[in-house]
Amino acid sequence: MKAMIVNPPTCTGMKYIREGRCEQRLNSFQYVMVPISLPMIAGALEAKKHEVKLLDCIANDVDIEGLKKAVQEFNPGLVLFNMSTATSSSDLKVIDMIREVSKAHFTVIGNHATSLPEEVLAACTLDSVIRREPELTAQDLVDAVEKGRDLIKVLGISYKRADGTIVNNEDRPFNENLDDLPFAARHLLDNAKYTLPVINEPYTLIITSRGCPYSCIYCTAYQYYGKKVRLRSAENVVDEMQECFEKHGLRNFTMWSDTFNQNRNFVMEVCAELKKRGLEKKIRWMANSRVDHVDPEVLKEMRTSGCIGVSYGVESGVEEILKNMKKGATAEQARIAVRQTKEAGIEVLTHIIFGLPGETMETIKETIKYVKELDPDYAQFYCAIPFPKTELEAMGKKEGWITTEDYAKYELNQPILNLPGLSVEQLQEARKMAYRDFYLRPSYILKRLKKIKSFGDLLTNYRQARDFISSWISESSTEKTPISATSQVPVVQSSPTH
Repeated sequence: MKAMIVNPPTCTGMKYIREGRCEQRLNSFQYVMVPISLPMIAGALEAKKHEVKLLDCIANDVDIEGLKKAVQEFNPGLVLFNMSTATSSSDLKVIDMIREVSKAHFTVIGNHATSLPEEVLAACTLDSVIRREPELTAQDLVDAVEKGRDLIKVLGISYKRADGTIVNNEDRPFNENLDDLPFAARHLLDNAKYTLPVINEPYTLIITSRGCPYSCIYCTAYQYYGKKVRLRSAENVVDEMQECFEKHGLRNFTMWSDTFNQNRNFVMEVCAELKKRGLEKKIRWMANSRVDHVDPEVLKEMRTSGCIGVSYGVESGVEEILKNMKKGATAEQARIAVRQTKEAGIEVLTHIIFGLPGETMETIKETIKYVKELDPDYAQFYCAIPFPKTELEAMGKKEGWITTEDYAKYELNQPILNLPGLSVEQLQEARKMAYRDFYLRPSYILKRLKKIKSFGDLLTNYRQARDFISSWISESSTEKTPISATSQVPVVQSSPTH
């Protein structure tokens, strides 16, 4: 059967990242990010001999009319859409617009749809929702649609019957052997569209594991991939990296997982496998880690096998805040991890979240001072968002902290929690202050200037800084305006949930 997989445009033209728990507008410390779940699903469907078309409207600047035309020309039997919380209202409208030109079975993936399947199904002309990790469920769903089977037997979906009633089927058990999944169908992507800033070279994501055993109150990771950590084999991971290098000409990689360094032996095995195949001098890679899961030996192995960047979810420099968010790591552990990573010759990106329970202007100032002492290569400052079905949402509802029910405002650069003694207006100003205090230090500016090697690098850094400030820092309203696909900044990619 023909299946079309879509990363949809938004109604406003604003570009967003939608990939698992990483969902935010494009113009931040992110860049044009590969929505890796989509080519993973495509690979799984192609393995079952289905004809698949993948259209990333974000990377390819395809608007709604362009998507309509593509759907009409391909005439699929099933269309699968990507969805995030901040874009959900727009996504539902786009789905209804595409329904005007297609009678295909419409389904959707993503954390938001997983958390609120009945709400999503009731709000538009979708036929079903794929809950949690999507590949095997997508295979089963496409097979059922093709053969006209009753959807009641498709594990892991919620769907609408002809009379409009919504049925929630049983969850599909998580896939225990990730090596069984086909590699992402990157031949269906224009890989040149996904480039790293500054380096200005194509890159891709490599899924290394799924699942997170931790209980951070703001994170949605466990809803989508569960709490049990499931690892691919090191050989399977490097097989995919080698295929990307040899077949697609890709030599820049981000290890995509809830925490790449969760299992030390696994990390060491990946590093050893890269060196065994002589790839360590041909490729460059980045990863995320918890601050309590690195040490000098493993960092040295990472660096000598091609690692150039690590991102850490530091979140706060105040121990009380870390305890309130159930982080399970300390500010001192972060201090040690950042220092050891820099000593290993690896660049560091730290993620900070303002506005979690217990936050005040004083704790924010303490955290800003702490981050400047850490002196990472890059720092990103987010606002705490009570995403659906998280513990933070439950707390926010109970305490009356949540100021809006409009999911379009659930963006990491827009405060929506009014905490005791800390208003949304104060939080927005505090976030701007954090960026100014960190990035406008003469020592930091001098350090970045020393890394500029050409006039072209200078222009790129200027453009990225300008665009970043204008729409990620300065924009305090929820008005959405179009952003250029070139609006990107630094080198390490992640989101603040590690």
